[in-house]
Amino acid sequence: METSNYQLILQKLETRASLKQQIYRNTVDVFASTKKALSKLGSRLHQDYTLSDPSVEIVYKDSHQFEAELKFSGDMIMLSMHSNVFNFEEGHRIYSSTYLKQDFSRSYCGVIYIHNFLADSIKYNRLADEGTLIARILVNKDKKFIVEGEGELGFLYEAFSEEEINEEQITKILEIAILNCINTDLRLPAYESVRDITLYQKQTILAASGYPTGKRLGYQFKAEMQNNNNI
Repeated sequence: METSNYQLILQKLETRASLKQQIYRNTVDVFASTKKALSKLGSRLHQDYTLSDPSVEIVYKDSHQFEAELKFSGDMIMLSMHSNVFNFEEGHRIYSSTYLKQDFSRSYCGVIYIHNFLADSIKYNRLADEGTLIARILVNKDKKFIVEGEGELGFLYEAFSEEEINEEQITKILEIAILNCINTDLRLPAYESVRDITLYQKQTILAASGYPTGKRLGYQFKAEMQNNNNI
């Protein structure tokens, strides 16, 4: 029994551990290409627009190995790569594809996230501010990909690609993500929902980080912050 279990461990290491290492390496490669594409896109936007209107700041920043960002006026696209490998939940529609039925191991994926934050959230370190997940790019062992996201990014790449992901495809994904950010305005909440605020909230939470803000929230006051304080 011990020998049998030991052999099973070796088999699992081959079918799971080595597989996940391969997917991790693929995701690292794709993330490097994604950062490169975002940097190029930022340079093009800076040249074609910012020079004609210097008040609109467009700046790319490579934060570290697993993160990069592009600031465009009041918005920011933040790229991040998860260091782990995932599989889909049981019953996910992806399992009905012939591609996965031929090889279940193709369903394991690395993940690259595209978030939208307000640029002022980062500038003023407003830790209570909320961002939005615009899309996530899922990369498998074959470097095939799907995208889950908002708007067009919710259906354009909903099945695994027939070819390996490339910089041209990545650029299109990033362009759609940026358009999504620009087209989503920061909206004021109803006046009645933000009318009341305690002195404690004013002197502590708001004084420390500014008005908690996000495109979905507008900004928060009494009811929302009381909920946050109770968490």
